[in-house]
Amino acid sequence: MIKKGYQIIKSNFQTRFGELDIVASKDNFLVFVEVKLKTGIDFGLPEEMINPKKLQQVQRTAEAFLLQNNNLKTEFKQYRIDAICITLDNNEINKINHYENLTG
Repeated sequence: MIKKGYQIIKSNFQTRFGELDIVASKDNFLVFVEVKLKTGIDFGLPEEMINPKKLQQVQRTAEAFLLQNNNLKTEFKQYRIDAICITLDNNEINKINHYENLTG
């Protein structure tokens, strides 16, 4: 993400609603990133783990984050939810996909 111009603000933010894997910023957006990792594809792709229920959980957790970090809510007028899906093969990264703006 850093190579793509993102600035990491926080990682592993937890509330009773869930966890935000990464909170970052880029181009005046606050970006909440869900990271999914799978070893092999025998039991499906990491993308298949991101469903509407998961996105709703990320959204609720993002709103809780913004309540606790009001300065960021003022600084960034827009936010979005991204996902990074990683597939490992023999403990090495086989594939990384970055999906932007999953709710837009």
